Amino acid sequence: MSHHASTKGNKPDTPQTPPSLRWLLASLFFYLFSLSMLIPIFPNLIAESISQEGIDDEDKQEIITTERYGVLQVIKSSLDLLTLPILGALSDYLGRRRVMLFCLFLALLQIIILFPPDMALNFWGGETTYYDCLIASRVLSGISDGVIPITFASLTDMSGGNALAMPIFYGKVGLVLGLAFTTGPISGALLYAKTGGISTPIIVAMLSSVTSLVVYVVRVEDTLPPSRRTGLPQRWWVDAGFWFSLTPLNQIKFLLASPLLVAYVIVYYFHEFADAVYMSWILYFEWRFGWSVMLVGVYISFVGIVVGVFQGILLRPITVKLRALYERTYEKKLIIFPLLVSMLHFAIVGIVSKGEFLFPLLILSGFGSFCLPVLRGVVLRTQKAENFGAVNSLFSTVGVLSKISGNLVFPRVLKSSQGGSGFGAMLGDGGLNYVAAAVMFLSFLAALRATKKFDPADTGNMEKEKDDGVRVVDLNDIGNEVL
Repeated sequence: MSHHASTKGNKPDTPQTPPSLRWLLASLFFYLFSLSMLIPIFPNLIAESISQEGIDDEDKQEIITTERYGVLQVIKSSLDLLTLPILGALSDYLGRRRVMLFCLFLALLQIIILFPPDMALNFWGGETTYYDCLIASRVLSGISDGVIPITFASLTDMSGGNALAMPIFYGKVGLVLGLAFTTGPISGALLYAKTGGISTPIIVAMLSSVTSLVVYVVRVEDTLPPSRRTGLPQRWWVDAGFWFSLTPLNQIKFLLASPLLVAYVIVYYFHEFADAVYMSWILYFEWRFGWSVMLVGVYISFVGIVVGVFQGILLRPITVKLRALYERTYEKKLIIFPLLVSMLHFAIVGIVSKGEFLFPLLILSGFGSFCLPVLRGVVLRTQKAENFGAVNSLFSTVGVLSKISGNLVFPRVLKSSQGGSGFGAMLGDGGLNYVAAAVMFLSFLAALRATKKFDPADTGNMEKEKDDGVRVVDLNDIGNEVL
């Protein structure tokens, strides 16, 4: 792979050869695989905590399981909102590597703390319950979820501001997400079914998490050299401005100061709000089509595969082709039209009467997934290098808020449809998906406004100037080094 870097200013700490994209993505895969393995067995972990307390009544167990699941999710989501801005901003101050290693270490610790119930309790002492261990694990998860936004920030560093490289690099994350969340949950479920216990899935998850940490330590260097970091103020420990910069309030201030950020973040918010319907599809498909848990899992896995292939493999050639045909408007098309496709997909899912029709429709999910990596690329190339971590964490924070919003709305609509009364009943059996389509339409309208007011063709140079001390990526090399 050919690399180009300026020697202007003779900055010795400007990376001439950036870390391998392949190894960065490999570390991300093992991290996601380890966490996704625990998804199908998480209810069993809660069941272990209930069983330990001697509660035998099945109805009471079901109620307690639902309550504890909700509490654990609220703990994690609340901490995500508080810590993602801190982690992103710290990566701009300290570099990506230190903050990433912190997150990967805590991710490993959150798995270790779960294994196995009797061992965990012996370690923590006789007064500790396994539910306490679950809470501690969710706390660790909530303060270590910076891995993905920092990965995005690293990819932004590596792209060198290249308008074509950024969305293509971001699409590789979609490919890794698809692979991890396809293989991880299935592996966890199969290991649990074969062994009849939670120990083996947790051991494999621990090994995968260790692999992620080792790969990052050995093969991945910091993508943000000291010369491009936000400088720590003198006496930072008593600098009120520094501490304010690590809070969510600073994210809000930073967002509101940029009309462009506001316009595109609104698009992102509604998009992720609509995508939260996927969580309710698990129950929807069981109710509407009589699907088994296994079949629902297979379908969700296929969604991950298709989205991963489209973002990670097809986005590059399609982007290059569209740029050749529509040099000025190709990015606008890659933002607006995928939103329409996603809206159409949700609406059709609400209409179909047989579950087998859903699988051919997955191609619509693939095309619809093009929007976000392109949108993120348009936004990030308008930002200074020292803000890449903060802006990527801003997207993650908004994503958490979107998911919370969706998880408040969609289950209620589904329950209303199943009960035959209320708003969901008015929309019919497919009401859940019609609401998702309507929210995606709001994202489409917001995208029309954003791209009209801040045309992607005017939001940055198509090629970053080579004399600004930043490495520039050759588009012909993109993909030769990656998965």
